Amino acid sequence: EELIYELKAHYTIVTVTHNMQQAGRISDYTAFFYLGRLIEFGPTTTIFTNPTERQTEDYITGRFG
Repeated sequence: EELIYELKAHYTIVTVTHNMQQAGRISDYTAFFYLGRLIEFGPTTTIFTNPTERQTEDYITGRFG
């Protein structure tokens, strides 16, 4: 993760992960996809604390996934 912090100062980095804790630590923005469809995109803090889509909230809270 330290390398990601260094690189993201100069580059755009796309990370695909199921590790929500890591995504929350390293991401400025988060996109949630389900079955190949983009469900929600926005600032990571917003997605994790106040998602606008029910599917996003269900995934983040562990109701499915």
